[in-house]
Amino acid sequence: MIARLFHAEIGEDENAIGAGTVGSSEAIMLAGLAFKKKWQNKRKAEGKPYDKPNLVTGSNVQVCWEKFARYFEVELREVEVREGYYVMDPAKAVELVDENTICVAAILGSTYNGEFEDVKLLNDLLLQKNKQTG
Repeated sequence: MIARLFHAEIGEDENAIGAGTVGSSEAIMLAGLAFKKKWQNKRKAEGKPYDKPNLVTGSNVQVCWEKFARYFEVELREVEVREGYYVMDPAKAVELVDENTICVAAILGSTYNGEFEDVKLLNDLLLQKNKQTG
C-alpha cells in the first residue's frame, strides 16, 4: 500500500518489500540492520569473517547514526568536518572504506547548516574504488 502511495514502479502481480517508519531515527536503525545483515550473509557465503562491520559517515550526522553503531556493534568511522566545509568530504570518506564497510551514509541536510553532501561525487568515487578493490 505504501509503495503504491509513493508511485513505486511495481507490477500488478508484484509485492514491494520494506517497512514504513514514523521517523528518521527508526528508519536509520532499520536500514542499518538491513545493511549489516546483507553484508554478514554475503561474507558467510564467501567463508570470510563477518564480525567487524563498519559504517562511514561525516561527523555532522544526526546522533542516531552513533546510536545505531553502538547498539548494533558496528564500528563508526567518521570523516571530520573542517572550518568552512561542514559536510563530509567524499574523497576522505572513500579512504575509510574497506571490505567490512556496510554503508557510507551521505546526508541531505547537514545538522550543522542544512547543506547537502555531494552524493554524486561520493558515488562516483565509491564505484571507482570498487573497480580497483572488488
